[in-house]
Amino acid sequence: PMADGAYPVAMTGRVWAYADADASGPIAPGDMLTTSEVPGHAMKATDHSRSNGAVIGKAMTSLDKGRGLVLVLVNLQ
Repeated sequence: PMADGAYPVAMTGRVWAYADADASGPIAPGDMLTTSEVPGHAMKATDHSRSNGAVIGKAMTSLDKGRGLVLVLVNLQ
């Protein structure tokens, strides 16, 4: 079962998410985030022509390098 409660799932709101700042550059507040090649991590969406429908939310905190937690305003559309 996909959503059996074993993993947290957010559909909207402010949530902490794992991010990878090495995948597409440092993450700053206001950056749109999409999925990364690293399972379970987000990265900055840099190609806006391809990001329509692939954005999971907007970064509210920054991550300069490496992997770590970023506060994300989740807004699936």
